[in-house]
Amino acid sequence: MDGLQTLLFDVLLAYWGGLKIAIAMVAVIIFVSSIDDLIIDFYYWHRAWRRGWRGLVKKPPSQEALAAHPEKRIALMVPAWQESDVIANMIANTTNTFDYSNYEIFVGVYANDPDTRREVDRIRQRFPNVHRADVPHDGPTSKADCLNWLVQNIFLHGEKTGRPFDVILMHDAEDVVHPFGLKVVNWFIEGRGMIQLPVLSMNRRWWSMIACHYMDEFAEFHGKDLPVRSLLARMTPSAGVATAFSREAMVELCREKDNQPFNTDSLTEDYDVGHRLRSVGMTSRFVAYHAKTKRFRKAWFRKGEVEVERHELVATKEFFPDQWTASVRQKARWMLGISYLGWRQLGWFGDVNNRYFLFRDRKALITAPTGVIAYLLVLQVTGWTVLGWFLPAVRGLPPLIDHAWVLLLVQINFLFLMNRLAHRALFTFKHHGLKYVWLTPLRAALSNCVGFAAFWRSMRLFLTHLATGRPIAWDKTQHSFPSLAELQNRRGRLGDVLRFWNHVTAEDLDAAIQAQADRYRPIGRLLVDRGVISDEHLAEAFAEWSETVSSSFDPFRVTPDVLRLLSARDAARFGAVPLRWNESVLDIALAEPLEKAERVELERRLGAVGVKSLRVVYAPLSDIAFGVRYAWTPGALARERRQVERLVECGLLDAVGAAQLWRSIRSGYRSLGDVLIQEEAIDHRTLHAALSDYWRTNAAGRLDQYLVRTGVVSQAQVDAAVRRQTIEPLDVVRRALDLKLISVQALQGLQAA
Repeated sequence: MDGLQTLLFDVLLAYWGGLKIAIAMVAVIIFVSSIDDLIIDFYYWHRAWRRGWRGLVKKPPSQEALAAHPEKRIALMVPAWQESDVIANMIANTTNTFDYSNYEIFVGVYANDPDTRREVDRIRQRFPNVHRADVPHDGPTSKADCLNWLVQNIFLHGEKTGRPFDVILMHDAEDVVHPFGLKVVNWFIEGRGMIQLPVLSMNRRWWSMIACHYMDEFAEFHGKDLPVRSLLARMTPSAGVATAFSREAMVELCREKDNQPFNTDSLTEDYDVGHRLRSVGMTSRFVAYHAKTKRFRKAWFRKGEVEVERHELVATKEFFPDQWTASVRQKARWMLGISYLGWRQLGWFGDVNNRYFLFRDRKALITAPTGVIAYLLVLQVTGWTVLGWFLPAVRGLPPLIDHAWVLLLVQINFLFLMNRLAHRALFTFKHHGLKYVWLTPLRAALSNCVGFAAFWRSMRLFLTHLATGRPIAWDKTQHSFPSLAELQNRRGRLGDVLRFWNHVTAEDLDAAIQAQADRYRPIGRLLVDRGVISDEHLAEAFAEWSETVSSSFDPFRVTPDVLRLLSARDAARFGAVPLRWNESVLDIALAEPLEKAERVELERRLGAVGVKSLRVVYAPLSDIAFGVRYAWTPGALARERRQVERLVECGLLDAVGAAQLWRSIRSGYRSLGDVLIQEEAIDHRTLHAALSDYWRTNAAGRLDQYLVRTGVVSQAQVDAAVRRQTIEPLDVVRRALDLKLISVQALQGLQAA
């Protein structure tokens, strides 16, 4: 027993001695790192003080001067691998946001990424200044590889058009740009090889700790550290987005690396370009410019929003990961590219200032594990202290800090910690507001934990790379993009959404609003009636406005058990067609949002048959009208359906072609009410009132009979509308030929066989 006690005592002493050494070592490392941070703090505030006095004499160029400056030709390049969820929204928002006209957007896509290619093709039909740049091999390769092909496409486009670009600006598929961004680039790029605009996080829910810690980090880094680095080192590293290159700089980068301006061997391809430009005598600069910008906020004393003018930093914003795993993977990639591969590929070069900032880039290899070790030490010391309150024997252990200098370092480090938290809170407040400040200390600790996990992941990947020689794979971050309501900080109107997607011009929208005042019709339906937009565009706009999805649908492919959830009469009343049901959520197609009372009644009726919740899918008006007319009719269009099936069986038509054929047929169908309004037999308000009475009183007979019986329209008007509405008989073969879905020669060959 004595031997065991002796062994335990020896183990405790060894542990206690190791704890003392660890405390001393960690205290020294944190002290050195904190002195380093204090240098940046001191220079920032010294510069701010000097700039404050100088600002009384020398002010930055005015916003009016930047707005009046002749516009250079700017190319935006956006690399896109598996970005189908966000790329269309990003491009639409970019084109609607920039207060600039002389620019074009190039999106790099891969052949084996059909979803992203389809989205880019769809969006460039609406915005003529958008171009697709094809990477000539399958992906994923690396972001640098995609960027290199984008640069070549940009140069080639300039040669073909005879209008070369003066500036090339780099963005990602999740970037939310600032209205004045290109004006700032246009002014400050003159005489420089590269400029970097600030990058910030979008505001997130305050309780989303992982997402919000990016707000803290980028607010401080792009608000303090990068400006200081730009001034002291006379060089700014690219942040990978919101980085602008002069044409001369990009040509030099291409010349230096055999037409590959971005380093394909690095996971942070943007990091070294500033260093390389400096080595050939080209300057770079971090540009923090503030501009008055019109925004919307909620009204204080009434409902709705008010337009306000804010003096804000011209910065690019984006959503960063909000999950632990995604954040660790992203930061591990950054650490691999900057600390490991940056050290290996760039080494240590330049003057003292530049080498100092290279040290700051790479010190995370030491400080990342040290920070978490410090947390563990604090927990252990706290635990032993609490244990000593209950066990007198513990109080007899020698002190963990038995040297005055160690105690002094710990005390100084505590003051440094307060300084760090104060600076982080200050810059978070400056760029994101007061409500995000209170949890800054907790998020700082979380940031260190994420950094520690990223350190271990990056070290494992790097050591595996050294041991096996295998290249480190591109660890792409899954991107997300804010909705239109989040971008504008308000829900807005349907017309705003249609303008956002470039479906309608301001002139056409104003003309429709004027016509609406003369004879009321909902703006979306009125624009469809006037041929300004298609009903597919209207469905997409409603989906964006309501933050849901839109889709065309074939009513003949809806299964009978799903159709039985809603009667044909109720489908006509609500303008709704059930699509899919998984025993919990029912996808139901609508052409437009229902009034609140109608939505409640629809949910009540579906709930009676076991539907627990609804997901609205907005569909074209013609799809809804066609579905209401034919989906509940047994044997409807049976001959035409057999003809289409025969064309598919014979190989003349594939499944995609068949879907296009049926969509073409449905697109010509309209509801009887819409036809009566378009024929001016009735106005929208009168029809709406008649429909409300018809459904409320549960009137007998068909709707057209009720309208005639109540004198709303005449029988002759109904008969004329029905003749115009009907699509039968259908010649599906002729329709397929007209749409060039099948050829005459193939059809003749089939008939001969």
